[in-house]
Amino acid sequence: MTTTMKKLSIMPTILLTMLCWVSCKKKETAAPTTTNWTISASDLAEANQANGDITKQNDGPLVKYQVSTAYIQPLSGNTHVFKLYFTSQDSLTCYVEKLTQDFNYHSDAASGQNKLAMVVFNQDTLQLKSSAISIQPRTDQNKFHTVSNLHSQSKGDYNGTVNEVPLIGQ
Repeated sequence: MTTTMKKLSIMPTILLTMLCWVSCKKKETAAPTTTNWTISASDLAEANQANGDITKQNDGPLVKYQVSTAYIQPLSGNTHVFKLYFTSQDSLTCYVEKLTQDFNYHSDAASGQNKLAMVVFNQDTLQLKSSAISIQPRTDQNKFHTVSNLHSQSKGDYNGTVNEVPLIGQ
C-alpha cells in the first residue's frame, strides 16, 4: 500500500472523530434543557385541588375569577402550559419557556432567561405590557404556588395567586 493510500484510508476515521467531537461540543454549549421543577408529575385529577383567584381590573368593572381547575403541563422542549379554568367557565392559558431554575417568567425576558411567551384569556391572545408569573415549587405538597401579574395593552390586568397547582405529565 502506498503512503497516499494509507493516508486516504484513515481519513474516514479522522472525519468521524471530528464529527463526534463537534457534536459533543454543540451539546455542551447548547441551552440546557431544565425541565426539573423539583415536583413530581401528578394525575390530572389533582388539578381540581388547585385554589385561588385571579382579579381582572383596569378594563371596566373589577372581576374576580375563582379557580376551579389549574395545572402545569410540559408541551415540547422547554415549553410548558400553565392552564387555569374558572368557575365562570372562563379560562386563562399561559405559555412559559423554562430555561433556568429561577421561579420567575417575564414577558420581556432577555435571551437565556425564563420567558412568559404568550397569554390567552378564553380565545383572545393578550398583547402584553411588561408582565410576569412566578411558579414556585412547594416540595412538601408536591405542587406549585403561583403568582400572576399580567398587564395587557387593551384587555386589562390579571393579578392573583393560585395554590396547589400540580405538574401533569405529558
